[in-house]
Amino acid sequence: MTDPTAEFGYTRWGRDFLRIAEPTDVTRPEPLLPRARSLARNAMTDVQVDGRLIRGTVVRGGEASVAYLEFAPMSRQSARAVADVVGSAPGPAALTDDIHSRVADSSPELAVVDCSCRARTPRCVHVLALLYETVRRVDEDPRTALTLRGFHDALDGPADDGDVIERWTPLTALDPQSFYDA
Repeated sequence: MTDPTAEFGYTRWGRDFLRIAEPTDVTRPEPLLPRARSLARNAMTDVQVDGRLIRGTVVRGGEASVAYLEFAPMSRQSARAVADVVGSAPGPAALTDDIHSRVADSSPELAVVDCSCRARTPRCVHVLALLYETVRRVDEDPRTALTLRGFHDALDGPADDGDVIERWTPLTALDPQSFYDA
């Protein structure tokens, strides 16, 4: 059910992403959230979505911070479930709350979080502001939720999750004796 009174997360698709900024399992309020919402409204510029990545610049006074988020990819099974209901190239009108309830099996998760500010925490005010901007964009066009979760890559990807190429090689997987052998 949509909540037209909510500024951020008024659709079910947007609320999935809102739960990253505002988790329901916290024991005390996050003091940075009101400021992050204000920054998302007034200071967020140059927001770019590129596949599972979203990057935005927060300009405040003479300072600018670039926040960067990368979302974990959805599984091939989840992508197939979505494609079975709405097709492989759904229009914005096709992604209704009813469709969300039929295809949503897991919430989006962050894989990489980075910010150029001095705070050096994964939940700095700039990252939270970018999360709110992400929620706003997903509310406006639910296809953004699928893009950020790697929907098209999951459909076109390998048939078996065991064929996925890892982004990083664990150091324990390398043999120091044979690493430099030619």
